[in-house]
Amino acid sequence: MRFFLCWGFWIWLVASAVFRLMGHYFFTLEEPFLMIAVYILAIPLIWVVTIPIYSMKKLKHTERLLAAICIALPGMLIDAIVLLVFDNVFPNLSPDLDRYFASWLLWAYSIILITGFTKASFVRKNTFHSSN
Repeated sequence: MRFFLCWGFWIWLVASAVFRLMGHYFFTLEEPFLMIAVYILAIPLIWVVTIPIYSMKKLKHTERLLAAICIALPGMLIDAIVLLVFDNVFPNLSPDLDRYFASWLLWAYSIILITGFTKASFVRKNTFHSSN
């Protein structure tokens, strides 16, 4: 499970870097449709990141759920602290956006956990394999 914890940390790190560097472009109260798009785009993005990992490791049902928990856990723990010092970590985002950012985090971590409930047959059929 250490593999999945590491994946979770790297996913958190990349996502945090994106929000730190470019979050002000899509987390803005002046553009509500753009913020909604960020929520919607999280679904396929998280799906594309997690499902191939489950397939690559040939995980069974309970193993996928445990892997999803391990992927979500590092970010959830770190973000619990990050949200306390939101202004310092994300100076490019307005302090008024902290609740929207926290909402998006809950959304994203929920989607990660939901991917753990996918059926193994669905995971195998819908991932890329080289058949030589």
